[in-house]
Amino acid sequence: MKVIEGVNFPSYLFSSLIAGYVMMTVDMMLDGFFGLFGTYREYLNIVRQFGLFDGYEGLAMAIGHTINSLVLALIFVNKRIYNKIPAKSGLIKGVIFGIVWHVCVLVVLLIFSLGGAKFAINMLSSSYTGQFSLFLLHMVWGGTLGLLYTPQEN
Repeated sequence: MKVIEGVNFPSYLFSSLIAGYVMMTVDMMLDGFFGLFGTYREYLNIVRQFGLFDGYEGLAMAIGHTINSLVLALIFVNKRIYNKIPAKSGLIKGVIFGIVWHVCVLVVLLIFSLGGAKFAINMLSSSYTGQFSLFLLHMVWGGTLGLLYTPQEN
């Protein structure tokens, strides 16, 4: 498969799981810090709004977030993308990736919200502090991913 060609799979698996966990933990542990973070509550409300996983919203959010981290980290560890990020340090590569990722997420949400997608509308209508928190959290996710991922040696 071209997507994982040249990927250090054990390092990818480890770094993506830890990065997703760190992002979620930072969001919960820093909830309220300077009026930021706590975005997990917004996700829980969205899950509740759609009536999904009644009574298991928190578990569904944690599992879903872990799966998201695993799947989306494949973009970062793709050899062609990883090598194009203009930095030598894995940490800096990851932070840059987190910033670019956040911008891409906003663009996709905007496009889908224009088509009436409820999830996208809900995500875009969150507060400025919520939006800034998500930006910081994507930087934390990307930075952790970049710090821990070791590319495959040629």
